[in-house]
Amino acid sequence: MQKWKLLFVILLILSTFANSPAQVSVRWELLENRFENPKFHQAKLTLKNESPAEFQSGWKLYFNSVFLSVNPEVKSPDFKIRHLQGDFFVLEGKDKTPQFESGAEIIIEYRSRGPFLKNSHAPEGLIFLKSNGDHFEIKDYEVLEISVNQLAEMAENTPLPIPTLERIYKQNAGLDLLPLNQLPPYLPSPKSWKYTGETLKIKNAGLAVVGDPEFVQASKVLLLAIKDGYRPSVDRTEAPIQIRIVKIGELPEEGYKIKIVDRRVLISASSPKGALYGVQSFLAMMPPTFLTEPGEEFILPQVEITDEPAFGYRGFFLDVARNFQPKSQILKLLDLMAMYKLNVFHFNLANDEGWRLEIPGLPELTEFGSKRGFSEDESEFLWPYYASGADAENSIAGSGFYSLADFQEILAFAKARNIEVIPEFGVPAHSRAAILAMEKRYEKLMKAGNSTEALRYRLADPDDKSSYLSAQNFKGNTVCVCQESTYSFYEKVVTEVKTMYQSAGVELKNWHTGGDEVPGGVWTDSPGCRNFLAKNPEIKFADLNDYFRSRAAEILKKNGLEMSGWEEIGQIHKGNSVAPNPKFADQNWKLYAWNAVAGWGGEDMAYRLANAGYPVVICSSANFYFDLAYDWDPNERGHTWSGVTDLYQAWKTVPGQLYLSHDQTIEGKEWSWEAARESFTKLTPEGKKNIIGVSGQLWTETVKSSEMLEYYLFPKMLGYIERAWVGDPAWSASESEADMKSKRLEEWNVFANLIGQKEIPRLEQLLGGFNQRIPKPGVLVKDGLIYANVQTPGLVIRYTQDSTEPTETSPIYSSPLPHRGGQKLRVFTPAGNAGPVVTLD
Repeated sequence: MQKWKLLFVILLILSTFANSPAQVSVRWELLENRFENPKFHQAKLTLKNESPAEFQSGWKLYFNSVFLSVNPEVKSPDFKIRHLQGDFFVLEGKDKTPQFESGAEIIIEYRSRGPFLKNSHAPEGLIFLKSNGDHFEIKDYEVLEISVNQLAEMAENTPLPIPTLERIYKQNAGLDLLPLNQLPPYLPSPKSWKYTGETLKIKNAGLAVVGDPEFVQASKVLLLAIKDGYRPSVDRTEAPIQIRIVKIGELPEEGYKIKIVDRRVLISASSPKGALYGVQSFLAMMPPTFLTEPGEEFILPQVEITDEPAFGYRGFFLDVARNFQPKSQILKLLDLMAMYKLNVFHFNLANDEGWRLEIPGLPELTEFGSKRGFSEDESEFLWPYYASGADAENSIAGSGFYSLADFQEILAFAKARNIEVIPEFGVPAHSRAAILAMEKRYEKLMKAGNSTEALRYRLADPDDKSSYLSAQNFKGNTVCVCQESTYSFYEKVVTEVKTMYQSAGVELKNWHTGGDEVPGGVWTDSPGCRNFLAKNPEIKFADLNDYFRSRAAEILKKNGLEMSGWEEIGQIHKGNSVAPNPKFADQNWKLYAWNAVAGWGGEDMAYRLANAGYPVVICSSANFYFDLAYDWDPNERGHTWSGVTDLYQAWKTVPGQLYLSHDQTIEGKEWSWEAARESFTKLTPEGKKNIIGVSGQLWTETVKSSEMLEYYLFPKMLGYIERAWVGDPAWSASESEADMKSKRLEEWNVFANLIGQKEIPRLEQLLGGFNQRIPKPGVLVKDGLIYANVQTPGLVIRYTQDSTEPTETSPIYSSPLPHRGGQKLRVFTPAGNAGPVVTLD
């Protein structure tokens, strides 16, 4: 009996150790941060063995960081940090890591190029590998964060605009709360509108909808919305509400008119697209709670509206390869796009870090290429890029793909909302997931003795010794353009995806090839390419990129598809400069002009390409890249490589005069409109015709969930939505710079009020609600008084004076407060959602 008790105790102890939440704890701390040359930051990792046993020598620590040099300098003499692929690194011994005793601490200091800007840029996704091959994720990890004031001190001698509370206050200067009747009726703002009377609140009246036979879809959308939002106990003595959707041939295809007089609503359009936009606009004038809290009252503003878009292409790009998004989130975004009249969903389904669509006949693409998890050699699945987790089967952001049924549902859902889905499978670079998946296929079929089939879709030259590193620090991420199997693979994907569209009842018209960021050094030491060039002496090594683009275009043309790609597919390198490539200017390839970092010299590339003859979509990284952080606050997540982008930066873009879209360079230096205008390429009459539209982008390296995705988009994306529909803002037509800036502030005040009073409350209710960023208040302390303001009037500032955090019931700031120290302020939405708390010392 005693032996059984002893055995039970031993098992209990072992179970306790096995389930212990912390075997190793880690703390990260910034030691030095330099913003002037040489720019660098120095930090340290402190590891502590929290387990009761030692770890034998040879252990390793894996982690992720997009923001670390590929070859960081490690100050601790026994250790080194080795770059593996992309953002994945390993900390290991120069020989072997030493034995790690129970309770002991190990400190590793390192130095990396570039200043440290964001708390989220510290190493993440820590995985501890024991010498016996077992591994575990480190959950007890602390990052000693820096505050916005500390970062401001570090960057004191630079022009970088760190958003202290005082700076935010000054940025918000000139904004005040406007009456609702001075605001547009909805977003995006219609071309012309006027209120003709007081808004009617009609209770328990009957309602009838009569639609033109061509506008069945628009009538259906309207009826379903009314059914959900208006549930009257019909009073026969009340005059009924009459809604008619009629056809008027002279309106533009996507244009519409709305006229509401008394209880009569007239929506006019010339096409189903215009009719649907008219219906969406009518619904946008309903209260935010219309669909979530149905009632007996119907709101009818008395208004006349005439509207049409400035651009035929109004796109939203989403990358699901870096980090995955579930089908439900895609459908939610498509509903939102329709509501805001965006008509192209550019869907990036493959990249180095993941392949996200099932392809019949090529199961390895999703069996291997759609999964991320930890292994030492990346043999079973891709490594856990972007800290997506060690467990491939439970990696929400790292693992996942869309089945045929999923994808066809997405296509049909988009079609019903007048949204074209353009798939992107980037080639020749950004293809590591596909390359490794096809290597898996090759190995499997070779073992089965089927060498012909094994070679059919192989993407890599196995003897290629070329040394290169991609823009995202990947090796081996570019397909071999010199072997026919690459083109067989590409055509296989094209034809299978085309079949998916046909099966869903959707026409596939446009195909995005990617084509960006082909690394220098590719194919330089490829025996396959040497043999190919020897057999084809008319093709030079420098022509390989163009050769690949031509072959891809032939495949697409054979399948009845239009080719598009990022700006690089229409560019040529001339020494250190980049210019439009005249070779393909007559091929009607659509180019997506993205590389527009303010101050780098490529801000006018969209115009240069359009003047050269290419149809161009403006994707300006400095204005329309939503994965950029909202500002330079170290607690705001996101990239900073093209500066930062918020609601205002997106809204003030001028597609027709892009030099007016900036006030500062990426470094925070003054941007002179006059100097930029003189050096900027001017659009020719033909070039103006070639600007076919705009696109907003969300790349997802730093986006780990659907909630984070929504935070990155809203309200920032709303500024882009205004530009996509309205085009150039009215202020940009003023004659002098002083007039432009004065009128810009007036128009910005109207738009900021529209967002604060109407759109943020609306997004809190629609489609289950959206996770939106609520800003900090701007605060200025002057002459013993606290002055506060907010970027989007309509949101309220609440405060406390007893050091407690402001809540939904705290007093509302309405006039300057005496500064006593310890006051806390916080911005709230109408639904009670709140932003960060700020404390005044």
